[in-house]
Amino acid sequence: MATTRIVVWSIGLLFLLAGEGRAGERARVLMLHAFNYSFPATSVIAEAARKRLVEHSKSVEIDAEFLDLARNTDEAHSLQVATYIRDKYGKHPPDLVITLGSNALPFVVKYRNMLPGVPVVFASISPQTYAALQLPPEMTGIITAFDLAKTLTLAERLQPEARRLFVIAGSGETDRRWQPIARKMIEERGGKFETTFLFELPYSELVAELSKVPNDAIVILLSVFADPEGKTFVPAQVAADLSALSPAPVYGPYDTFIGRGAVGGFVETFESIGVAAAEMAIEILGGADPATLAPRTNPAQHYRVDHRAMQRWNLKEKNLPPDTVVLFKTPTIWDEHRGSVLAALFVLGLQTIILGALLIQRRRRQRAEDLLKDSEERMTFAAAAANIGLWQFDRDTDELWVTEHGRALFGIPRDAPLTRAAILAAVHPDDLETAGRSLRKSFRRTGRSTASDVRIVLPSGEMRWIRMRARSYTESNGEPKQLGGIFVDITDQKSAEAETALQRVEIEHLMRVSVLGELSGSIAHEVNQPLTAILSNAQAALHLLRQSSPDLGEIRDALEDIVHEDNRAGEVIHRLRGLLKKGERKMESVNVNDLVRSTVRLLHSELIGRDISLRLDLDLGPFLTRGDSVQLQQVLLNLVMNAMDAMASTPMAQRSILISTRGAKTGMIDVLVKDRGHGIRPKENGRLFEPFYSTKAHGLGLGLALCSTIIKAHQGKLTLVNGEGGGAVAGFSLSAQQPAVSSV
Repeated sequence: MATTRIVVWSIGLLFLLAGEGRAGERARVLMLHAFNYSFPATSVIAEAARKRLVEHSKSVEIDAEFLDLARNTDEAHSLQVATYIRDKYGKHPPDLVITLGSNALPFVVKYRNMLPGVPVVFASISPQTYAALQLPPEMTGIITAFDLAKTLTLAERLQPEARRLFVIAGSGETDRRWQPIARKMIEERGGKFETTFLFELPYSELVAELSKVPNDAIVILLSVFADPEGKTFVPAQVAADLSALSPAPVYGPYDTFIGRGAVGGFVETFESIGVAAAEMAIEILGGADPATLAPRTNPAQHYRVDHRAMQRWNLKEKNLPPDTVVLFKTPTIWDEHRGSVLAALFVLGLQTIILGALLIQRRRRQRAEDLLKDSEERMTFAAAAANIGLWQFDRDTDELWVTEHGRALFGIPRDAPLTRAAILAAVHPDDLETAGRSLRKSFRRTGRSTASDVRIVLPSGEMRWIRMRARSYTESNGEPKQLGGIFVDITDQKSAEAETALQRVEIEHLMRVSVLGELSGSIAHEVNQPLTAILSNAQAALHLLRQSSPDLGEIRDALEDIVHEDNRAGEVIHRLRGLLKKGERKMESVNVNDLVRSTVRLLHSELIGRDISLRLDLDLGPFLTRGDSVQLQQVLLNLVMNAMDAMASTPMAQRSILISTRGAKTGMIDVLVKDRGHGIRPKENGRLFEPFYSTKAHGLGLGLALCSTIIKAHQGKLTLVNGEGGGAVAGFSLSAQQPAVSSV
């Protein structure tokens, strides 16, 4: 029994020790550097990955080996290193291998049997290398998608005038992988740059060529791991050396170039690559199957530049792409001590506000009386400068206050008593009722202003126009007690309006003369017909009188024909005289249908000469309106002439004009002129009523503009639109006048 108990305790103790042993096992990670320790890129990746792994688990055990594949490219060295790693780690293989550098992953793939079955996480492998290797499922990692085109874009933005491009690459394995990528990128840019490829040159020759580069060129440094003479280099150190001697700015796709003299590029930091690789390693060490983890692209890519290099080559920071990271920029006081500066500014601002408030309060107290005293003088001066007089009237006390300029407007001397009667005495007798009515209305319309224009007769006899604007002010009980306002001298305005009206009358007369000038041939024909008939009848009467027994009946008929033709000629001349005469607008009752018929008779010969048929469609009834018959006939004459001109290219058989009148129920009379011409073109629409715009080769562009002004003066509306069946329809609307009813 005792023996059995001892055996059981022994077995339990063995299991307990075994469990503690498993629990005490630490994860082992082997980092394989493609190069030696002097390459900063792989060193930065390794250090960032180590920090992240230790941060995740303090018990992780990390080993590192430097393959030195850049300086030793022969097969014997690679085999010797692979044998060394197999002998060193074969019995106790690591749980995970992280490859650092572009040459480490191909080495592991080639000598996979040195650590069979161990998962591999690669870092910073280009898409081309990844696609060419065809990795087994237990290998995954971080793909670095270098975007060389964006690095060139950065250079183009900083050097927009550059036309020479120099691209540098060595003769190492990585260097040669860059060369076709660079050539393809330059080809896609077209012929923008004169490109020189400094590929696979001995280093001394490369230095000599680079020293001769013009200072306005762009230099793109890819990588130089080796040269044709067998010399090996560290690319970051090459970037520092070449940037120091280059006359032109140097750019590159690697983060390690920045801070060593190069301007910068579109890069991802090697720290971010190391962290991304460590994150994937943590997943695998945690039990994830590498075959289920697809390779990832590091998203932490940005434009990054060295501010010192930009200053060296005089590159402008404002030309940088958005969100560019600017490194090594000397911080300002604001950048270093923002909190302290803000606190100091806040305290200073608070003190300034308090002191300012106290000073303002004191100043306001000192200036209160001065402002009240000066306000009246300033207001008076401003009003006088604008030729305005200010006034105020108290209804209860009958007191009137007027500025000195207001006195001058009414011709009241400074020493004369100022009363309401004195003001009204200067108003023209015909305008007294207007002035009084405006003032009374101001008292009734509380809070709203009224205005009236009156004439003022000065003591010298000069007459001026004054605009009286008034507004009432109510007391607390709502009753209007005071009346205030302004006097404005508008004599110049009235003179300008009168001159404008006179000029408009002159232009209207000139337009009528111009239209009649166009109709001169037709008018001559209209007058010549009755004169010819008069001559023929007179000759016939003389012939009959010479006979021994003249026929008095035939002589009487000839004389009656002479009278008829004379009346006909007189009617034509009367119509022409009415259109040609000058004078003020004469408002009278006008029969619109008679106006249309009279205008058609005036155009009769012109219509025949142009082979145009005219049809009237006049609405029955007394179509009366109030206006100037000469001006209204001028409008209709202009519209018909435009219709005839619009049909110049229309076939003769289709040339016709329809003039119609309609009486609308809204109390308006419509006169429409429809032609069969080309209509209104899109580019002409909306501009036909503009002054000096004409669609005719020799037109003045005043006809329709003047017609529109005349119709508006008659409170009417002029329109011009395209007809539904082609052509254009011009018309105007006038207010209808009810015919007077005669008493029986």
